[in-house]
Amino acid sequence: MKHPLKLAGLLLASTSLCATSAHAQEVTDLGTIALDPIIIQGLENGAVIDGYRADAISSATRTATPLQQTPQSVQVLSPELLEDQAVTTMSEALGNVSGAQGTIPLQTPAFESTLLRGFPAEFYRDGITSYINTGDANAMAGVERIEVLKGPNAILYGGGVGTPLGGVVNIVTKKPKPENFTELGLTFGTNRYVEPSFDINRQLSDTVLFRMNGSYGRSEADQNVIETDRYSLSPSLTFGYGTDTRLTVEGYLSRWEQQEYQGLPAVGTVAGGFDIDRDLYIGDPDIPDSHTETRKLTFTLEHDFNDQWSNRTQFRYGKNEVEQITQIILSNAPDAGPTDWNLYNSYVPGEQTEYSFNTSFEGHFSTGGWDHVLLFGADYSLIEDYSLMYMDYAGSNDLANPGAWPAWSMPSTLAMGEGNGTYTTSGAFVQMQSSVGRLHLLGGLRLAHLETVYDSAGYSRRDTLEATRLLPRIGAVYDLTDQWSAFASYSEGMKANAFYFYSSMPKPEFSRQTEIGLKYDGGAVSGSIAAFRIERENVPVTDPTDPTYLTSITEGQQRSQGVELDAVWQPGGAWKVTANYAYTDAELTADIPLGAPAGSKLPGVPRHSGGIWADYDTRTTSGEGWRAGAGLHAVSSTPLDQANTYETGGYATVNASASYTQGGTTYALAVKNLLDTEYDLPMYGYMGGRVVPGAERQILFNISRRF
Repeated sequence: MKHPLKLAGLLLASTSLCATSAHAQEVTDLGTIALDPIIIQGLENGAVIDGYRADAISSATRTATPLQQTPQSVQVLSPELLEDQAVTTMSEALGNVSGAQGTIPLQTPAFESTLLRGFPAEFYRDGITSYINTGDANAMAGVERIEVLKGPNAILYGGGVGTPLGGVVNIVTKKPKPENFTELGLTFGTNRYVEPSFDINRQLSDTVLFRMNGSYGRSEADQNVIETDRYSLSPSLTFGYGTDTRLTVEGYLSRWEQQEYQGLPAVGTVAGGFDIDRDLYIGDPDIPDSHTETRKLTFTLEHDFNDQWSNRTQFRYGKNEVEQITQIILSNAPDAGPTDWNLYNSYVPGEQTEYSFNTSFEGHFSTGGWDHVLLFGADYSLIEDYSLMYMDYAGSNDLANPGAWPAWSMPSTLAMGEGNGTYTTSGAFVQMQSSVGRLHLLGGLRLAHLETVYDSAGYSRRDTLEATRLLPRIGAVYDLTDQWSAFASYSEGMKANAFYFYSSMPKPEFSRQTEIGLKYDGGAVSGSIAAFRIERENVPVTDPTDPTYLTSITEGQQRSQGVELDAVWQPGGAWKVTANYAYTDAELTADIPLGAPAGSKLPGVPRHSGGIWADYDTRTTSGEGWRAGAGLHAVSSTPLDQANTYETGGYATVNASASYTQGGTTYALAVKNLLDTEYDLPMYGYMGGRVVPGAERQILFNISRRF
C-alpha cells in the first residue's frame, strides 16, 4: 500500500506548510537548493488533519489535494473538534460551518432539511449518496469527521436525483486500522438521556483488518410526550491492507423511533395575540411511534497500478423504511376557531431501495514545468421509491388551552395517491488539475443523464423526465504569497426533484454557481473568505390552477448570494479556536402564482449566522491531562414561510465542555445552552414552515475507556 504522504504529513503537521506539487526550494548558507517536488498520492483515510485544521482532503476533487490549492470553499469538522464539543447531532456539528442550517434533531428522518448557502444540501456517506438520510441520522459513534463542500458539486457527485444543490455534507466513517484497541463509552444526562457506545478494532493478520462500532440512545425531550429510541451499528473489514489491492466491506444498520413531532404553528408562538405552551405536543399523547430504518452494504476496491496510476471503485446497496404517524394540523393560523385548529389523523408509509456505483482512475504526470493530476470515471445510481398518504379528519382542539385530544386511529382515506418513483442518474466525467509555480488550475466536464418515472395512482398519471447535459466545472488558485492564495470557480448542476406530484410534465432543474475568495495559511492561523452566487431554475412550485394545491409545476426561479468566512487559530500550544460567519441573501427571482412575489426571502435561511469555539488543551501527546472549551452560536431572524408572513427572532446560545483523561479513562462534562436561552428555530419544509422551541439547558456526562 503506497502512502508517501504519511511521512510528509507528520513532518508538515507542525509547520505552516502543506504538501504541493510545485517544486520546493530550501535557502541555506550555500544558496538556494531545488528540492524534489512533494506529490500527494494518498491520504490516511482521505485527509491530513492536525487538531482543528485540515491541510488536505480528497472529497472535494476525489484526489489528494491541499485545501490551499482547491478552488472551492471546503470546511472539515475534525475528530478532535467533534469530541471536544461533545457533539450529539449533525445540526450541532454544522454550527461550525458558515452558511449551514442543520435539520431539527426531533424531525422524523424521512426527509433531509439541511441547508447550505440557502439551498438544500445532500448527505453522502464516504463519497456515495445517502438517500434521504434515514435511520438514526444523528448517530456519531461511527463518524470519523464531516466534510462540507459548498455549492453544486456536479462533476463528481451526481447520485440520488442528480447534482447536490446547496452542497454536500460528506460523512467520513471510521475505517479499520492496523492496531488492536477497544473503546467503551457511556453518556447520560438531563431529559433521561443515556447512550452507551463501543468501538472495537482488530488486526486479524498482516493484511486483514476488522472494526465495528455502534451506539444505542434513549432520551426524552423538553416537549411533552416525546421519547426517542435509536441505534446504529457499523461493522467493516479490510482485505489486502499494505498491498497494491485493497478491498473494504462495510455494513451499516440504523433505526430511529419516536412520536412524530410537527413543531408548533407560527400563530401562538412568534405571532398572534395568544401564547401556545412551548412544550406542547400536538396530538393524541398515545399515538404510536413513527420509525425509520436503513440498511447499507458498501464495497470499496482500491488498486495501485504503479506510483502514478490508481483506481478506486465503490458499490453500495441500501434499503430504507419509513413510517410516519401523525395527528397533524394543516395551517399556521387557527382554522377551527379563535385559538382552535383542525386535526387530521395521518399515516405515511414508504420505502426506498438504492443502488450506487462509481469508479475513477487517477494518474500523475508532468509535461514541461507543469505537474498534472488526471481523473476520469463514471457513476450510476438507481433509486426506487414507494410512498402514499392516508388522512382522515379527527376533530379539533384549542391549542392555547388544550382539552382532550381526539383519539388517533388508522385513517382510510387516500389523501395523496400511491406513488412509485424510479430515479436513475448516470454520468461520465473527466477532471484535470495542473500546477506550475504559483498557479493551480482545475477543469472538468461531466456528461450527466437523468431519467425519472413517477406513477401516481391517486392522480391516474405518469410523470417522466429524461435529460442529458454537459456540465462544466472550472477553477483556478493563485498563490499570492507563501500564506495567501486567491481562487475563483464556476460550476453547473442538473437534478430532478423527488416527492412532488406534478400537474404537467416536469423539467429538470438547472443550477449555476460562481465563487471567488481568498485562502490563508500562516501556520497559527488558517481559513478562507468567499463570495458566492447560486442561481436555480425550474424549481417546483404549487400549480395555481389546481384547487387542491397538491400538485406542482416546475416554473420557479431562485437565487442565493453572500459572503462566508471560516477560520482556525491553532498556534501550536494549548489554545485552539475556530470561528465562522455567513451573510446569506436568498430569495425568489420570479413570482410564485398565488404564493409570493419575486424578492421574497427563502424560508429557513437567516441573513446573518456564525459562531466561535475556543478550547484550552493541556493534554500530552499520549492524551493524558485535561482540557476545557466554550463557544457561542448566533443567528439572526429567519423567515418561516415563503410569503414571509412569519419569522423567528434572532438568538445566541453558549455551550461549554471539559474533560480529563488518566490511565486511558476519560471523564467529560458538557453543558448545551449554558445560559438557558429561550429561542425558536424554523422547521423548514413542514407544512409551510413551523416553529420549534430551542432546546433548554442540557447537561451531559460521559465516561469512556480505551484499552
